[in-house]
Amino acid sequence: MITPMRRDGNICGIQQAFINDEGHKLDRKMLGPKGVFRLPPPPDASPMPLTSAAQEKGGLLLLGEGFETTAVAIQASGWPGIVAYDVGAVQKWAIEQAEAAHKPANRGTAVPAIGVLVDRDVNRVGQRGARDAISSLDEAGLAARYLEPPTQVIGGPKGADWADARQKLGPDGIRAALTQCIDQQNNLAAYREAHRHEVDAALALPDDHKRASGIAAVVPYMSPRQINRALEDPYWVVRLNTLYTLQVAGRTEEIDRTHAKNLVEDKIPAVHTRAIAAFQDRFAPYPSKKKEVSMQQPSISTDPNDSRDVAAILGLPDNTNFDNPIPPQTPPERSHNMEQQANAPQATRQYPRMEASLKAQDETWYQASLYADKEGQLKGSVSITNKDQSLDERHKVEYEAKNDKKGSPFLHAKVQIPDRPDVHVFVRPDAECKVAMVSFTELKNRKHLQIEGQGGTLKPNEAARTHGGKDKTIQAIGEKLGVNYLEGPAPDKEKRQYPRMESALKAQDGTWYTAGVYADKDGQLKATVRINHQETGLDEHHKVSFEERDGITGGRYYSAKIEREDKPSVFMNVQAPTMKEGDIRIARTDFTEFHPEEEDKNKRFDRIQGQGGWLKPNEAMLAKGDKDHTMQFMREKLNVDPVKQVEQAKAKAKGIER
Repeated sequence: MITPMRRDGNICGIQQAFINDEGHKLDRKMLGPKGVFRLPPPPDASPMPLTSAAQEKGGLLLLGEGFETTAVAIQASGWPGIVAYDVGAVQKWAIEQAEAAHKPANRGTAVPAIGVLVDRDVNRVGQRGARDAISSLDEAGLAARYLEPPTQVIGGPKGADWADARQKLGPDGIRAALTQCIDQQNNLAAYREAHRHEVDAALALPDDHKRASGIAAVVPYMSPRQINRALEDPYWVVRLNTLYTLQVAGRTEEIDRTHAKNLVEDKIPAVHTRAIAAFQDRFAPYPSKKKEVSMQQPSISTDPNDSRDVAAILGLPDNTNFDNPIPPQTPPERSHNMEQQANAPQATRQYPRMEASLKAQDETWYQASLYADKEGQLKGSVSITNKDQSLDERHKVEYEAKNDKKGSPFLHAKVQIPDRPDVHVFVRPDAECKVAMVSFTELKNRKHLQIEGQGGTLKPNEAARTHGGKDKTIQAIGEKLGVNYLEGPAPDKEKRQYPRMESALKAQDGTWYTAGVYADKDGQLKATVRINHQETGLDEHHKVSFEERDGITGGRYYSAKIEREDKPSVFMNVQAPTMKEGDIRIARTDFTEFHPEEEDKNKRFDRIQGQGGWLKPNEAMLAKGDKDHTMQFMREKLNVDPVKQVEQAKAKAKGIER
């Protein structure tokens, strides 16, 4: 049997297939340059019904490797097809169609959906070539379907194709199998299209860590184009988590050759190691015709060899191993895993850490987090943030135990920052060896310049306190610095109660707004605010400064704006409303959500309704009495006397509303 191969409509070569009397192919030869052959359906064939969406796109065009494979599918479906003659030509034809779709003259033209007839090869060359072709078509916005023969079709020693399916199932069986396969692929395409905006939103998150941790939830909905976009992300943890999640779901075959190659050559060791394990058998002797995608450098300079820290970023268990391959899954396991991923909430687990924060005089926050790995080595991260300067950096560090000239122990870590002085982190025990203090310096002209600010006390987070004596980090700090966090609470400086006017308001949805209001030595009214909801896991901490405002009905009040991440801003007001005759004036706090997107100005401010909100002095403030700045502020500015307030409350035996 002789079939022609065409290029640009002209015959460029032929294929000779030698077939015996029983219809079995003995051998084949190609003469001349390679090309393709467009094969129409038989005149009496009735086209297989398609979905309305596929009909609108112009029907279905089949694409297969061999003449026999494509011909039996065309005969069974009643739709035309392209005979490409080998997997390399399948990929090349797909790239040519993708390039043609980008030309202005072809935009808006109805293009049929491409049904790629997959050769299920034992060496997986056919499957991977089909995926590469679909990836090229999908990148150009062309609909493509992955049509693999049913699993019950065994074929020969090299694999199975749709010609084997025709022999195994017969004419009616292959038509039914093709119909089922196309329907499944159409449903999958519709499912992904329904979630397309959700995936795009997750991939567009500006925060690197949120984008990295959110990938797992949207991978089940990703199209080939979106998978490519995630694997090209400049932040290495996004690339790693996309690869990791696809491996867990058994979907690494959907990663085309170009992106697999880029992952293997990734400069980040954790990505490179996992890619080697995933794609060690990938690079078959068929060179990719796709243009290489240039990978951007990671947006954060970091050494990701430590799997535990990567796991913490992604919200995965500490023992997650990013170096070993994941065993393949059966289709039912894969389906169940994808469903679980789609429906599972994002992990919010807190990992045991020692943490410290220092607020510099220029409003820059320096935050250090320490943990001990399984060998007892102290590692961690250093964050440097300043919203006004659009500064947001995170660096991984390792701490080295040293002794100063007096023989006192301390820990030291160095943060190398391009185009800026290096920052050095020092962790030292305090004078009583009750807690450790963290300080930061900048190295300028070979001199360490102390970064002055407030804070710096190293404290265990909730997870570390829960682990107690079993926590390796607390043990390591005790061994290296002689500080024992297990003996009891931190010194008086940490647990000391500062003079404050305190309030608590419980909103109708169960959210608590608690505040500690105080005046500093310069008479500036400030507050620490906590917004939390135990059931939802909400727990925010804010520090604000108030501005004096004139009320509509006279009098003054003080207002501060609380900027929240991914939530509406909240205005906090402190005022002393008019009381009944004979009652002492009492100050209270009110909270109002701000919605600038509302066109109606009356709807932009939404007051948070709830119980409580009255300010009362704490014990430290009452003990300090007239000398306290906050006491003086309340009396002078708001005409509120906290002492008389408490005395009246005791007299009425009612207390303050909570």
